[in-house]
Amino acid sequence: MAFLVDLWLGDPEYRFHPVRLIGKGIERGELFLRRYVPQEKLAGTVLAVLFPLAIFWSVWILLFWAGKAHWILAALMNVLGIYTALSVHDLKKESKRIWRDLERKDLSQARGSLARIVGRDTRHLDEKEIVRATVETVAESTVDGIAAPLFYAALGGAPLALAYKAVNTLDSMIGHRNDRYRHFGYAAAKQDTLLNWIPARLAYGSIALASFFIGGKVQKAFSIGWKDGILSGENSFIPEATFAGTLRVQLGGWNSYEGRVVEKPFLGTSERPLDRRVILESIRLMTVAAWVTLWVCVILSYSFRFKYF
Repeated sequence: MAFLVDLWLGDPEYRFHPVRLIGKGIERGELFLRRYVPQEKLAGTVLAVLFPLAIFWSVWILLFWAGKAHWILAALMNVLGIYTALSVHDLKKESKRIWRDLERKDLSQARGSLARIVGRDTRHLDEKEIVRATVETVAESTVDGIAAPLFYAALGGAPLALAYKAVNTLDSMIGHRNDRYRHFGYAAAKQDTLLNWIPARLAYGSIALASFFIGGKVQKAFSIGWKDGILSGENSFIPEATFAGTLRVQLGGWNSYEGRVVEKPFLGTSERPLDRRVILESIRLMTVAAWVTLWVCVILSYSFRFKYF
């Protein structure tokens, strides 16, 4: 139900949105811990460990008491919690906006639309680099916006799905390698890597299977996803490499983050150019992979029933 609601409604912005509240909580936690804990790495570790635990138990207690009132109320609140952790609809909407900008030959607008969903600098990117950044983001978000929330929801319902969302948001906000967060965000980045280990490999299988349904290269999806993704040991490379194999394009290369240039290894082979049509194909691949992941996690959930009442 949560998956279908996300496909239908997306994730509208409002003041008390759970993810927005999570972000506010992280900001206040950072300010408090920086003030009272002088060692940055220790302060960041306390925030990285205690904040997701607080989210888990808060949601669990809320669902427990809702279940005492009526099981339907608990079920609906559980659906709402899982739904807010998913991002299939919004990922499609944002990436399709970039495609439309490129269709209109409006590179300036496309760069602005891209900046809404990526952390890299977009001001000087040409069309090819805009397409690459979009496809890489769609691929990577197949893990942290779809596979991981579904996987943890299957194991522990909304409490675990939102606890994962807290970990992922911590990584997005403080898991940077700049001067401010190099030490403070160390634990958050490591924790996010750990919790994405299984979902990234689940996404590998889902994306490769989904490639069959969109007419992609199934064999290349499995082989390149394995060679350039699984064997690399990097979670983010796994979905990107599997996308690259399916779509017969090459991803990776140089990216700039706040003026800091980072080189990523090349993933896949450039059998075809990175033109704007690849964005639409990546959206279809992500959507089908999301459905495959859903059914795997539905089956998984029957083995791990999480009770609130």
